[in-house]
Amino acid sequence: MCEVLQVSTAGFYKWCRRVPGKREEANQTLLAFLLLTAEQEEGIPGYRKLWKAAVDEGFICSQNRVQRLLQASGYRSRASMKPGYQKPQPGMPVLPNLLNREFKVGKPNHVWTSDITQIRCAEGWLYIAVVLDLYSRNVVGWAASCLNSAELVKNALQGAWKKRQPTGSSLLFHSDQGCQYRSEKVIAWLHKRQVTISMSRKGNCWDNACTESFFAQMKKEWLSPLTIQSREETHLQAKWYIEEYYNTVRRHGTLNGVSPMAFEQQ
Repeated sequence: MCEVLQVSTAGFYKWCRRVPGKREEANQTLLAFLLLTAEQEEGIPGYRKLWKAAVDEGFICSQNRVQRLLQASGYRSRASMKPGYQKPQPGMPVLPNLLNREFKVGKPNHVWTSDITQIRCAEGWLYIAVVLDLYSRNVVGWAASCLNSAELVKNALQGAWKKRQPTGSSLLFHSDQGCQYRSEKVIAWLHKRQVTISMSRKGNCWDNACTESFFAQMKKEWLSPLTIQSREETHLQAKWYIEEYYNTVRRHGTLNGVSPMAFEQQ
């Protein structure tokens, strides 16, 4: 691993034996208090209320510090806004709805759609991004993380690209207007591969109905009946549903009653 990461062996062991600094120890103590308080209140309070609780307990900290620690740990309040919601940021592009609800596609790797959902776990939230090929409704790429970020979308796209090897100039990629999809990192990644970008109209989930439907089915059929699990366990459950059941076994109504993989092999 040291050779792959280009790190000296001596440097690695020195890092393993390092003594945490005062700031790091203070952050760990503060985070432990915040997560314990959140657990005692059933995950209801947001970072502002948790910051107030920490100050009342005698911690010296700012709201930004509390928010940063909670975000890094993946904590998200039950009362928070739905995943992907962000206040509009000036300068971020909003592209037209080129897909225009034309969900019937005649060939593979011609139209991909994508979205992000969140699953509550014991430690907080797990965010899952998927890339769907509209031709067969096959999940051609997906990624999971404790952070809802542009990197999550990029990882899902990279997995899809590696698996399918499409021709970028003939591919349309459709998503909602979430800041992750409008980020410079994702836009640049798609432009580099000459992919045409399409985005749903603001507040109109029906423009991306196929991906929304996939997440609804995954939660209803598999994830929601389960008890709240750790992120690692939830990640494995999602992996099984997508790769071992949905793509290969689950019969799809719009595909004449066959699975996405079987439809592509016809």
